[in-house]
Parts: sequence; C-alpha cells; structure tokens
Amino acid sequence: MSRTSNRLKMILGSILLLGLVLIAWSSFKSAQPMERYRGSAIAQLPDVLPENLTDLGTLVTTNYMEYRANAARWSAAYFGCLFGAAFLSACAGVILKLESINVQQALRNDLAAVMAALAALLITLLTIGSFEEKWRSNRIAASDMENLAYDLLKPGAAKETGAILSHIQKINKARNSGIVGTGSLTESNPTPESSR
Repeated sequence: MSRTSNRLKMILGSILLLGLVLIAWSSFKSAQPMERYRGSAIAQLPDVLPENLTDLGTLVTTNYMEYRANAARWSAAYFGCLFGAAFLSACAGVILKLESINVQQALRNDLAAVMAALAALLITLLTIGSFEEKWRSNRIAASDMENLAYDLLKPGAAKETGAILSHIQKINKARNSGIVGTGSLTESNPTPESSR
C-alpha cells in the first residue's frame, strides 16, 4: 500500500511539475519584449521616415506592436489549451492503464476522470472562445501593418497619406471581422495603390 502510494505521489508530482513548467514557459514567452518578435525593424520606422510622415509612421508602428502583442497572447491561449488538452487526455489514459496503482483504483479512476474533464473543458474553451481565429486575425493584421510600414519608405509615400490611412482602416476592419467571426481571414493587399 505504501509503495503504491509513493508511486502515485511520484506520478502526480511529475504531472504537476510538467504543468508548472508549461505555465512558466507560456508566461515567459508572452512577457518577451517586442524585439524578440518578427518585425522588430518596424520599431525604428518613425526614426527613418521623413518628417512629414513621422506621425503616420508612429501610428503604423503602434498598431503593429498592438497586433503582434495580441497575436502572441492569443497564440499562447490557443496552443496552451490545445497542448494542455492533449497532455491531460494522454495522462488520463496512461493513469487508467497503470497497473502499479491498482490498489487505489478509486483514486486512479477519479484522477483520470478529472484529467479527461479538464481536457474536454480546454477544448470547449478554445472552440467557443475562437482562440485560433483571434490569433490568426491579429497575426494577419500585424503582417499587413508591417507591409504598410515598408510602403511608407517608398518614394512618393507622402502623396499617398489618404490612401495609407484608408488602408489602415481596411486592415482594422478585416481584423475585427476575423475576431468576431463575420469575415474571412484572408490577407488584405497592403499596397496603398490598391485602395484607390
């Protein structure tokens, strides 16, 4: 009995430790500064633009940073729920098959049932919360904003400020539609010329 109890404690401790490592990794990943993410050159955009485009560059940079940060958060939520559900489901199956904890079968069955229920809740949460769509919408909007930032560096961009502002509105509308599920997640064309 004592031997089985020790094995069960080791198994539960290992599962708990792995869960804590996953939570710590997720927290660390989401706390990284913007320079760690793709597109860190965008932060320098207002410094390299002509003076008449600096405000527009700051607007594009601010939107880009917001979308990238949101994409990172939704990515952590989406993949955390997805991998967490897979991990809990696998653990539930393994615990039920472990013969070494047969002496405390009721505890083993309860633990497996709790893990299976948590896995189902995580899948339900990420499905109902549309985490994947929110992650993709913010990722696509950040990419579109990044491309728009590079368009600001092209010759003649100062003459296209109205078109650039219109395109920022299109990116925001497409992002919002993707988040609330009323539109497609297709990438919008980031060139100002296309918005005329």
